[in-house]
Amino acid sequence: MNYTTQELEQAKKYIIENHIDSVEIGFADINGSIIGKRLPARFLLEHMTAGTGVCRAPLTWDIQSEYFSTSTFAGFAYGASDMTLKPDYATLREIPWRKGTAFALADLDIDTGERIQVAPRQVLKNVLARLEKTGYTAKVGSEIEFYLLDGAKKPLFGGKETYSIGKLGQHSDIADQLQRNLEAFNIPVEALHSEYGPGQMELILEFSDALTNADNAIIARNAIKEIARKNGLYATFMARLWDTESGSGYHLHQSLWTKDGKNAFAEDKTVLERYAAGLLRGTSEFMPLVCPTVNSYKRLTDMSFAPTKVGLGYDNRTVSTRLVGRGDGTRLEQRTGAADANAYLLIAASIASGLYGLENSLPAAELIDGNGYFNEQLENIPRTLKDAAALFDQSGKAVEYLGKEFVEIFSELIHFDISVHDTTVSDWERERYLENS
Repeated sequence: MNYTTQELEQAKKYIIENHIDSVEIGFADINGSIIGKRLPARFLLEHMTAGTGVCRAPLTWDIQSEYFSTSTFAGFAYGASDMTLKPDYATLREIPWRKGTAFALADLDIDTGERIQVAPRQVLKNVLARLEKTGYTAKVGSEIEFYLLDGAKKPLFGGKETYSIGKLGQHSDIADQLQRNLEAFNIPVEALHSEYGPGQMELILEFSDALTNADNAIIARNAIKEIARKNGLYATFMARLWDTESGSGYHLHQSLWTKDGKNAFAEDKTVLERYAAGLLRGTSEFMPLVCPTVNSYKRLTDMSFAPTKVGLGYDNRTVSTRLVGRGDGTRLEQRTGAADANAYLLIAASIASGLYGLENSLPAAELIDGNGYFNEQLENIPRTLKDAAALFDQSGKAVEYLGKEFVEIFSELIHFDISVHDTTVSDWERERYLENS
């Protein structure tokens, strides 16, 4: 990363004027968790362009940090080499609940200074750069569901309490801390509300350019978990906690904008139709990126507000893709994502799909009326990670838009998740088979 003098001076000024004594430099691993290092501000100020080194393993390991990669990029067979975290000083901000400590996201380089292309943030940047060649930029809005649990990992409150002002009032201590701290952390919140499951909440991030929104989603997830623990609670973005309760999704609203600041979906029906057709065409192939774990698929059940069919409907929550809004508010909502997805990869998958529709002039899809769950004319969304992986492994779109090396690394990751699941003996199996077998 080549820093400008202005960037460095602004960062120095921010650190000094806000009495920052420590700076955490982090990045999203392949699973979407923020990891990195904490540096004394004194040291960072002395070495602002140097960055800090870490092993490449986090770009390939699983959600439990199990390191199994055979890739030439990061595997043990290739030395488990280092990479350098280069702070993006535009993302520098103080952590409101830890005064004196700041945080900055990092991009990742190898020792030659070359940018690492398989890093999730870079994968999204590459898709956005390709989109810009069409003359458009993307704006997105993220809606991310999660559960708040007490110290015993039970729901913070009971029942289906969607949009309940009463429940927010009863638990205003944690609701206030989440909203106010996220806003103070430079993460614009559109809304925070209770959701369909016991203890379930939804965070809606303000509409913004795609990279900023992804950054905010990644940072917000980490922040919510930290704030919850400081209050003796747990926050989890696991896609399905209980088989009898609502799963947690990640709904992505998106639209394209022209260079002169106009919503292309509102200005040109053809752009909207082609982009929407691309979303539909890429839905099943890109499912592992938006539902990356075995557990992700357990939320995809009929009549659940989570889609099971690939289809486009106007203000219709029973299909994968919802067209909504008028004028500058015209947008598409992709409803397939699970809350455990890496925001960079989920957004990259969605925009890459839409871009495919634009670049290949796909024909308009039929709008679906009524209940899409039981529409036999619609394609089924893969219902297991194993089924989705088979499509992803063969996806030419994934290689073209996300890069061959990244696809190989991510494919190895999801197959490892499947293998661990397939060989793990569960409590359900013991209860069902132990005495009668």
